[in-house]
Amino acid sequence: MAIRKILWYGAEVVKKVNAENKKIIKTACLIVERDVKISMKPGTGNEYLRPGGKIHKASAPGEPPAVDTGRLRSSITHEIEGTKGYVGTNVEYALALEIGIGMKPRPFLRPALHQNEKKILELFKKII
Repeated sequence: MAIRKILWYGAEVVKKVNAENKKIIKTACLIVERDVKISMKPGTGNEYLRPGGKIHKASAPGEPPAVDTGRLRSSITHEIEGTKGYVGTNVEYALALEIGIGMKPRPFLRPALHQNEKKILELFKKII
């Protein structure tokens, strides 16, 4: 009886899948980051007079934060660590806005993730 040999490319397949996963994770982060930034617009809430005479129209509770100086929006970024992707900011007041510390929440990160869940899952399905 002849011995049959089977070629196994397991390590190569794993390497290729991991590389594709990293690309998809980066794409997913960029999609969420983009939508967070797009969601931040002038608000529909109360108006406040800022120093220098500038009027700021705040966001209403439940809306993403309204843009005033643009600091929060421009700080939104992503980071990839191994097989994990993060979208966030280092602005100190971002958490208070997202979850509502001292005010009603003005979520912006979680809604952007949730509205893109199906799109992100579809990206991963393509490599399976």
